[in-house]
Amino acid sequence: MSHLHPVFGGLTLPVLLAVAVLVLTAWIYWPGIPGPDLLDDRSSVLVLNGLQDRPEQALDYVLGDRSGLFGRSVSMASFVAESLLFGDDFSVRKITNILLHLVNGALVIWLLWLLFRFREVSHYRYLAVVLGAIWLLHPLFVSTVLYVVQRMAMLSSLFLLLTLLSYLYWRFALMEGRQALLPLVLAGFFFVLGMASKENTIVVVPILLLLELLWLDCRGSNGQPIAGLRRWGIGLTLAGAVAAIAVLILGYDQLAERFHRRPFTLDERLLTQARVMWDYVGQLLVPVTQRMGIYHDDFQVSDSLTSPPVTLWAVTAWGAVLLFMLALLRNSGGRLIAFGLGWFLVAHGVESTVLPLEMYFEHRNYVPAIGLLIALGAVFHEVTRRWRSVAAPLLVWLAIVCGWYAVHTSPLTLIWSSRPLLNLHHYTGHRESARANNDMASQMAVHGELSAALNYSRAAFEGSQNKAGSNERRSDYLVRNLALSCMADKPPPVEVYAQLGQGDVGRPLSSATTLLTMVRLLQDDRCRHIDRIAFADRMGELLLIDERRRGASKIYSSMAVLENALGRYDKAFAYIGYVLRRSPNNRQALLMKLHF
Repeated sequence: MSHLHPVFGGLTLPVLLAVAVLVLTAWIYWPGIPGPDLLDDRSSVLVLNGLQDRPEQALDYVLGDRSGLFGRSVSMASFVAESLLFGDDFSVRKITNILLHLVNGALVIWLLWLLFRFREVSHYRYLAVVLGAIWLLHPLFVSTVLYVVQRMAMLSSLFLLLTLLSYLYWRFALMEGRQALLPLVLAGFFFVLGMASKENTIVVVPILLLLELLWLDCRGSNGQPIAGLRRWGIGLTLAGAVAAIAVLILGYDQLAERFHRRPFTLDERLLTQARVMWDYVGQLLVPVTQRMGIYHDDFQVSDSLTSPPVTLWAVTAWGAVLLFMLALLRNSGGRLIAFGLGWFLVAHGVESTVLPLEMYFEHRNYVPAIGLLIALGAVFHEVTRRWRSVAAPLLVWLAIVCGWYAVHTSPLTLIWSSRPLLNLHHYTGHRESARANNDMASQMAVHGELSAALNYSRAAFEGSQNKAGSNERRSDYLVRNLALSCMADKPPPVEVYAQLGQGDVGRPLSSATTLLTMVRLLQDDRCRHIDRIAFADRMGELLLIDERRRGASKIYSSMAVLENALGRYDKAFAYIGYVLRRSPNNRQALLMKLHF
């Protein structure tokens, strides 16, 4: 039977196992396809509904996106292509995300395969497949895959992985004494596509430097380090570190000013992120699926090193990790572990540091988690180098861990297939979350339970006042209550109209989504207990009292839509004028103005 060894002990069996893992992942995720749209899906994806009837606007959506630093045109192009080819079927977008996750998983396995082969890790093929399977089947990434707008993070990851793979093939050719220009060109091309998908692709630059210095050892064709490459690698790494520290120190005031619209400061964000990242690590190692989802606006903000007290322990522990990584640099095996840990940290460098972003999102671990798996593979390498006989048992245990993760992921995808189930899941895991309570309020209103809906709405308002929340204005809360009464088809509380705008006349509304929901209900004439004219007049008293704009452009656009539905074109014209004073070239606003 020795002639079967190349098949069942060499390349074919690991490849078949990898294919089986991909099929299993697709099977587990497939029930999540009918799931609902959420949060930013409405502003980035659902706005494309009906694009087949107006294909001339496709390029405007691709090139006109203002998200991030570079517009994310590649991500928007994928959404636009779906709209043109498949219409408004939201399930198609979920299928695309699942397929993209499978492609990314295959690339992760490929990357691990190449890295472990280079370092002559025992059973490297099987190790790559098992660790790749853990990444594919981990429950923490359900919210990335089934939350459609996170296509942006997934496409960024796709091109980041392709950049790394292309670079590796260029370096392997260089080690073999060959000049291979194409892989290097492809690496640059994929990097550009990644930056146009989501700007945190930039983390591939420090990852490449760490890869060269810690994993590839800057080796040349003779097996010895290339002196020039090592000097450049060390120089660029030190320069990058110094530049980052300099920006943080010298530009701290400018960075802090960017938080003026957040209820927390830069100091508070940095302290809180120390705890958040340990929470990420905990969820990656021992997942608690009850807490998983996209709502973490109830996460307690750290006011100082001692409030809450665990903040000091979190910061100290990360300092210990950095010291541990420095100690690992003393030998070859330690450098491999340090590379994986370094990957995790630098991959969090954009979204978990100084930018004024929300405190906690699970999708931020989609790329960083690969680093922890590489570190685990490096530990496996060190152990099996000393005790080769334990390689097979360790692989079996890793496979068992992978199966345990899959068992957690499967019911989670079922929860994501249903809006009511997902609402209840989010609320159960985050009872103080404003967003979770808001969803429960809508759920109760749909079933005609206005009293329960208003109770959840009040909890949402109170929950939003913490430092990790949205700090909702009272008028937004009151508009939501009006919308809930429409959904429940019952009269709203009598005091709502009088209270609208009280307490914050300068900027009474902050949530364009809440107002747009109300406007659509009024447009569809679903609010038989609400006087549309009275509501519109009250909003005009708040928003059109002088030349100063008192809300986001989308708030004025929504009111223009309502006034248009009421046939009051002069007021609709006035609202759209506010939008155009801020964005004179807004094509949609110009078309609305022409209509009015």
